Amino acid sequence: MFTVEEVAQGVWAAIVIPGRGAVGNASIIDLGDTTVVVDTFSLPGAAKLLRETAEQLTGKPVKYIVNTHYHGDHHYGNMEFADCVIISTELTREVLTTNGPPELGEWQEGLQKQIEALQEAHSTAVDTCLQAALGYEISEKQALLEATPAIRRVTAAVTFKDTLDIHGSERSIQLFTYGGGHTCSDAMVYIADVKVLIAGDLVLNQSHPAMLHGFPEAWALIVERIGREIDFTRLIPGHGGVAGRESIAEMLSYLQEIQAYAAAAARSGDSADLWLAKGIPAPFDTWEGSHIFEWNFRWLYNNTYNQS
Repeated sequence: MFTVEEVAQGVWAAIVIPGRGAVGNASIIDLGDTTVVVDTFSLPGAAKLLRETAEQLTGKPVKYIVNTHYHGDHHYGNMEFADCVIISTELTREVLTTNGPPELGEWQEGLQKQIEALQEAHSTAVDTCLQAALGYEISEKQALLEATPAIRRVTAAVTFKDTLDIHGSERSIQLFTYGGGHTCSDAMVYIADVKVLIAGDLVLNQSHPAMLHGFPEAWALIVERIGREIDFTRLIPGHGGVAGRESIAEMLSYLQEIQAYAAAAARSGDSADLWLAKGIPAPFDTWEGSHIFEWNFRWLYNNTYNQS
């Protein structure tokens, strides 16, 4: 379901394997006397293995869980850490508690419809990268569908508004937020002694970000601020492999260029389909999750078109 990479001393990235169901990356941090896990995957089974892996690597129990945002691929696994202290921003917890979990039948019906739509798109896809991306998405949705009867929502017991420090016997880490970009509230984790940033879905590594719940202009400003204000050398993204500072410029370029591209398409008077037929603009045509580009483009195109 995932591979483990030691990013710095006492810090590991749990990078998901596409199509296996875990979906969003997680991280493990050794504080000296205890262990922190950041994000908990989409499937309880993957989360259980994550906990076992974390405790084997550090030799200490997991005490703290940090959820970077409210998307299920980063918190459905919380149930495997229900005895730990789960932490998120105030607004992330508010979203999850105000909008309760869906009724099981409704959730399963919605997932089945998504799978059918993805299968139809897969059957007509010509591009090999798109075929692979859709295949992974179908497998992940099917795995989630099978797991839904067992999933129960476990939300944060501790929240923070701007920053929160966690102190261990050998290191401290800082949880913080610059507000909302990918979602209405996105948290990050900074490990100053080794200059590692855990960015959640605010910064991905050459992977198309899902923008439909986001605020693109604010998101770009947040990414720019990260690059300007945070002294990091390694970055663990919400999706994609471990990266360095180059990921900031790449992510910022994507956010800015896709907005400009969709706006130009909407102003042209041509249909979204006509523009999508041109393919994904370089260099983003080689990024993972190529099917997400269409979702983002149509959303931005429709927003621009409806405002004009």
